[in-house]
Amino acid sequence: MNHPTAEVQKTNIFNLLETQLEDSNKYYQSRHFQRLLHRYEKAVSEGQVPYMEADELTDIAEYYMTGKQDDKANQAIQAAIDMHPDSVDPQIFLARQKMFYGQLDEAHDIIDAITEQDDSEVVYLRAELLIKEGKADSASNFLLQQSTIVQENLDTYLYDCVSIFMDYDQWELAQEWLGRLKNKFPSYPDIPIMEAEIEMGLDNYEDALTMLLQIVDQNPYDSEAWNLLSETYVALENYPEAIEAADFSLAINPQDASAMLMKANAYLRSEMLEEAAQLYARYLELQPDDFNAQISLAACYVNDDRFKDALPLLEKAEQNARKLPNSETNLPQVYMQKALALSRLGRFDEAIATITKAKEMVDDSLQWKYDLAEADIYLHEKKTQQADELFSKALAKSPQKEETLFSIAISYSNAGQNEIAIDLFNDVWNIYGTEEGKFVVPYIANCYQQMNDTENYLAYLKLAPFCDREATRRLFADRFPGADPDDYYAYAFRQIYGVFPKSFHDKQD
Repeated sequence: MNHPTAEVQKTNIFNLLETQLEDSNKYYQSRHFQRLLHRYEKAVSEGQVPYMEADELTDIAEYYMTGKQDDKANQAIQAAIDMHPDSVDPQIFLARQKMFYGQLDEAHDIIDAITEQDDSEVVYLRAELLIKEGKADSASNFLLQQSTIVQENLDTYLYDCVSIFMDYDQWELAQEWLGRLKNKFPSYPDIPIMEAEIEMGLDNYEDALTMLLQIVDQNPYDSEAWNLLSETYVALENYPEAIEAADFSLAINPQDASAMLMKANAYLRSEMLEEAAQLYARYLELQPDDFNAQISLAACYVNDDRFKDALPLLEKAEQNARKLPNSETNLPQVYMQKALALSRLGRFDEAIATITKAKEMVDDSLQWKYDLAEADIYLHEKKTQQADELFSKALAKSPQKEETLFSIAISYSNAGQNEIAIDLFNDVWNIYGTEEGKFVVPYIANCYQQMNDTENYLAYLKLAPFCDREATRRLFADRFPGADPDDYYAYAFRQIYGVFPKSFHDKQD
């Protein structure tokens, strides 16, 4: 059974377009592209548009698009259309741009006007539009029909079809197309890594793990495989192994952004907030507009009481979220984090206004999560009645009763209402059962310490490392710097009574 943690809730959201364009980053950093970009920008700054090939101007437009510079992207692509009105590349860009912003009818109109309908990019884009319209099976049938007229580069075509369904998380169809690729071209080099990633997409992480271990065993310098292995270990909650796999990737390339992100995620899930924050900050130097990383770094700051650091980061994330087509999904989580930060900075009215704005944007099935956050804000302001009502409302609606009750207990503990928190932690322990529920012991020890209840504090602290070692370390490491969690009890005993307990001396001997 997976136990809840005290971290602020995060949602793992990656923007599809950014994922698709991520592989282009190396090209954008190349000397060839940088010369093109310099030539183009120099001319534009002088009020001119230099003559360039259609694909060159399209590359420049895509570069601007990845940086959320829509006006510059539109200027470059319009120049491409003006100079090369019959070229496919600029039309493909425009259609993708419309599709990205959900303007599917306009995207269809652009594609229909392209003369070269048999161009592979046009075929792929038609399939993607069908997927965006919720017709993934129709997209697969369309691509299958097109495959019968592909005379050359069938291996590339099949590979691209697998990739399309992977990009849109259509994992069963991706598996089906991978089967066609394996049948026709069994030695195609990318089959093993794609097979492993598809198993990950299907939540078959144990199978993916076996495949990825074989890949890195055969090729220890495959950084993509190491990164997927790290992601798999995170999904399996094997965080030390996830960190180790990311370290192998970083040994190959110290600037591997994906490896940094996976390692940061592993630290965050382990509630090693300082280490996670450092890595997210490094990652954002390389990928400054990654919305998901901004939210994760903000979560580290909020959980570590660094609210002044969190607020400007969240404001930047809010700006980025507004530019994304799925802003209605992204903005509420920004507002939730922002409301918590504002609350802790003493800006109660702003906090309530912000969480209210978030609740207006989410459907009923998610309201309970935002009720929890609003209740926490009221509790921090010592408005107990409003907090109690919202906590009760959240608990009644939550599909995760045990985890929600644990979160409520954490809120009361953080607000200094430790007697209530202890009762709630004991309720959680009873619901989970004696063995499964013992993860609450460190939190109970922390409550008794805040209450100056020495006897119970020591009793629970003595048990804490055997119940949840990581939580014990996180809650008490600052009080016993450099000490092993197994020895926290002994050091606490000495702080209170001036001597170590006899058991500690026996251990040293």
